[in-house]
Amino acid sequence: MPHAQYHPQTIWSARKAFFEQGVAPVGLVNEAVVRSWRRCSDSGHAVGEPVAFEAVERAHVSRLLQSHHELLEAAQPELADLAASVGDAGYAVLLTDQSGSVLSVDGAIAQRSVPLRLAFRPGVDLSEAAIGTTAMSVAVQELQPVRVLGAEHFFIDTQMFHCSAAPVFDAHGNVIAAVDVSRDMPGMVDSTLWLAARCAQRIERRLFRTLRASVHVEIDAGSGSCSGAAGSGAWLAFGDSGELIAANRAARSLIGLPSGGLELHFDQLFVERFGSWMSALRRCETGVPLRLQDGVRLLAIPLDARGAGRAGAPPARTVSVAKPSSVTRSTSVPEFGDVRLMREFERALRAVAAGLPLLVSGETGTGKEVTARALHAAGARSGGPFVALNCAALPGELLASELFGYVEGAFTGARRGGAAGKIEAANGGTLFLDEIGDMPLPLQVSLLRVLDGKEVVRLGCHSPRPVDVSLVCATHRDLAALVQQGQFREDLMYRLCGHTLHLLPLRERRDFDTVLNALLERFGGDPSRIDGALRTALRERPWRGNLRQLANAVQRAVALADPGSGFTLDDFGDFETKTAPDVSRSDAGLMYAVAVQAIDAALQRCGGNVTQAAQLLGMGRATLYRKLKQRSVNL
Repeated sequence: MPHAQYHPQTIWSARKAFFEQGVAPVGLVNEAVVRSWRRCSDSGHAVGEPVAFEAVERAHVSRLLQSHHELLEAAQPELADLAASVGDAGYAVLLTDQSGSVLSVDGAIAQRSVPLRLAFRPGVDLSEAAIGTTAMSVAVQELQPVRVLGAEHFFIDTQMFHCSAAPVFDAHGNVIAAVDVSRDMPGMVDSTLWLAARCAQRIERRLFRTLRASVHVEIDAGSGSCSGAAGSGAWLAFGDSGELIAANRAARSLIGLPSGGLELHFDQLFVERFGSWMSALRRCETGVPLRLQDGVRLLAIPLDARGAGRAGAPPARTVSVAKPSSVTRSTSVPEFGDVRLMREFERALRAVAAGLPLLVSGETGTGKEVTARALHAAGARSGGPFVALNCAALPGELLASELFGYVEGAFTGARRGGAAGKIEAANGGTLFLDEIGDMPLPLQVSLLRVLDGKEVVRLGCHSPRPVDVSLVCATHRDLAALVQQGQFREDLMYRLCGHTLHLLPLRERRDFDTVLNALLERFGGDPSRIDGALRTALRERPWRGNLRQLANAVQRAVALADPGSGFTLDDFGDFETKTAPDVSRSDAGLMYAVAVQAIDAALQRCGGNVTQAAQLLGMGRATLYRKLKQRSVNL
């Protein structure tokens, strides 16, 4: 994939001109970034000031999340979808309110640096006043998507971040939030800015469709035929009598409406009469013509005819006409082209709502974590945290501290004041334990105690702490066989299997075209560029890596295909293994990955103290420094 144009020498030249010489760095960096630098300087800040990502009391976080409940309900499924798209590439996903307070985090956070993990926590103040120039604050200030890379950040302490962000607007055109995609190293993929903007627009669409109105429509330039294809993002909502309830920012620009409150009627805007126009709209789901009072012709398409903005969402058969007292159906449930998957997902959702632990099984790459996130986003706990932990990624001792937490002095190098574990972090939300079949037997006993008593005991402590979590586990292994082999506790297996959701491998699913279209849209491709013969050829591939393999193939095709022409089979590559894998090389790669994760966990637990982390890992300090240096070379 193409990468964002990052020229650190140019940025440092701009900083020297602005901060040392006092002149505007014209043409060197984005003018929006320069305006942010000026605001920070005018506020009395110096670039060398330390930046602290202060933790926020849980009560304050609860009040903050509750005050943005509707926004979070609309945003969670879209953020989860964005995180599923960019997480494997090392990106973290963030939602802030218009003031810069963190509302929701997702994506690759556990694997990133300590500063990023400290910043990406609900309630943390990431405003311009608190941490200087960021993509989120500039996007909110400038009312447009923006990218802020490395030294473009005002403070030196935040220059490790590389971020793309887009503002989120409410149904009346007011900025209310920002979506951000970040990581703590250069090499940001160019499409992250588009993905952030696309996610923001989908959140806006969900929010708009929750308005109580008689009809929600998207308007665009059109000839008046019923063949229209819209995508303008310009939306209007009208009441039962034709009163204008809302016009989003794009609609105001298209029609020429001012900002602020509006007291207008349909007949004041358009030549048509509201009653007869509504009747025509009910008869033609693909759109009916509209003509502004100044003669400009438009086409109006029911928003429901395009679902919730998801690829593969089936068109609605009727116009959605809601009465003022009706309740809008939740749009958090993902669309499936396979009725079996939809039925099983809804059963799993009911099981989770009833408080049953859920086990998600399936081959590698079938989307177990994505499904867990979707269940969380669609359930009653969507406003709470979603906390994920891979049980196969850490050694037993580190896994215990990560899962259960610890108190000060619990072991050599324990952080002062101790630390909460993943179970406590998920309180009020969902705990997702991936690869549960790889959990060591001693920890299985402790987990069983948590499930039975709904309380957790930190390492080195005797006092239990009450917790309320919805538990979702996942595995590609046969737990019953592991029980027979003595590698898994039978009582824990029964406790975890309150309900089992089995994800079919891609080769057995009936919704291949729906999945393919959704992935193409995610990576910026056009589904119409794939003809029927190519779809058949792709459908007949074995796809042993399932959705993960298909996603990689689609991403490759979008990146490498000739623009403007149809896709070919060669564009998707040949990912099928033709020869036996090199076992020694595979094992070496696995060992390296486990070692890297163990080092990260140890450094995090010791607050970045290399000496203490080396002691915890059972190696010399020089050895750890050598491994860290080697890792930086590999990156």
